[in-house]
Amino acid sequence: MMRHGHGQQNKINQANNYMGVDLHRFSEQEGERTNIELASEFGLSLHDVKMLKKKLDRN
Repeated sequence: MMRHGHGQQNKINQANNYMGVDLHRFSEQEGERTNIELASEFGLSLHDVKMLKKKLDRN
């Protein structure tokens, strides 16, 4: 198992979050839920959900 220092762990956590959303959790649920459900669950607008989906598709 790899160990990370506090600073490195903060960088990993920041990389996994965008607009205050856990990207791993969002990507797991985007195939199972509608945009309205995602917006409600993550506290985003529909526009934000669409932008986030576009960003995830580009990577």
